[in-house]
Amino acid sequence: MKNTGVEDIVEELKESQTQLLNTVGQLSEEKAHLVPAPDEWTVAQLLAHIAEIQEFWTAKAILMTKEDRPEITRNSVENDIREQTVLNKAGLRIPEFLYQCQNIHEATIRTLRTISPSDLQRQGFRGENNPVTVIEVLQSLARHINEHIEQIERTKRLIN
Repeated sequence: MKNTGVEDIVEELKESQTQLLNTVGQLSEEKAHLVPAPDEWTVAQLLAHIAEIQEFWTAKAILMTKEDRPEITRNSVENDIREQTVLNKAGLRIPEFLYQCQNIHEATIRTLRTISPSDLQRQGFRGENNPVTVIEVLQSLARHINEHIEQIERTKRLIN
């Protein structure tokens, strides 16, 4: 990934947010809550997950700027929280999702802009012997969001 600084990540996240709003904006409530295939998430569940990962991985990046080499892999409690967040928010209406996604997106941008360029190479660990830097976590977050936007686009094709 070409991004080497926080502002590059911010710009990518802004582009992703615009794409997300355009992708989901015209989707009916009914289709947003349809299960496209067994063991697949609905568009509504994907929106909940996109919001959750922004908060989670932004917090982990900030943790890495404050602690020396923390473990940032999701633990079982954090996995349960992720799952419950997706399940609990799955019934929200699309305007509510988009409002929440926008608020979380804006909070993410504000938080990322507090990260000093000198902190971008600080390390944490995603599992044993798997070091990762702050900038790599942020790049991974941006990629993950884009992957889920593509998944929403595929899901829309399946349910239409």
